[in-house]
Order: sequence, then structure tokens, then C-alpha cells
Amino acid sequence: GPQNLTCVSYKHPSVRGALGDAGAAAAGAVRCPPGQCCVGIWNRSHALVQGCWGGRGDACPSATCAPSPAGHPGSSVLLCLCHGHLCNGNATGTAAATGTAVGLG
Repeated sequence: GPQNLTCVSYKHPSVRGALGDAGAAAAGAVRCPPGQCCVGIWNRSHALVQGCWGGRGDACPSATCAPSPAGHPGSSVLLCLCHGHLCNGNATGTAAATGTAVGLG
């Protein structure tokens, strides 16, 4: 599986819970534990959560983020799992793929 992958780390201010740093609205990068991959969750207009995926690494076969609806078909929430460097920084093929990876220098 992926080793020490770096993923974009972001949590939208509207998202509550234990994912990431509360109130950290600026996108950054996070080094994931061995075996983890990147996750990105978007709605129609903006990124909701980006970071490390704690599931099994083999659940992330793609090196790029190709979002699919999360939950029921036609859901407005899109999710991708991927194992490329900072691969969760943008969602290819969605209107939400703008501006989520700024400031990574």
C-alpha cells in the first residue's frame, strides 16, 4: 500500500466533528500514517473535507481523484479515494475543482 503519503488537508467551516483541526479553514498538507491514502469529499460548490483515509489502503486503487456520489445515487455529495501525492487536492470532472489546492507552495 501507499507509504507515508502526503494529502491535502482541509475542513470546511460548516463541517462539524473530529475530522482535522476545528476551525482550520485554510488548506494545508498532512503526512498520513503508513497504509493510508487520501480522501476528498465535495458538494456541488466546494470542498467539505480533505485528508487521510483511515481505511485499508487497497480501497484506494486510483492514483487520481475521480469522485463518485457518496451514499444514494444522485447525491450532491461526491467522494474520492486516491493514493497519488496530494491527489485529493482537486476533483477532476466536477464544478468544485477550483481553488481547493491553493497555498500549498
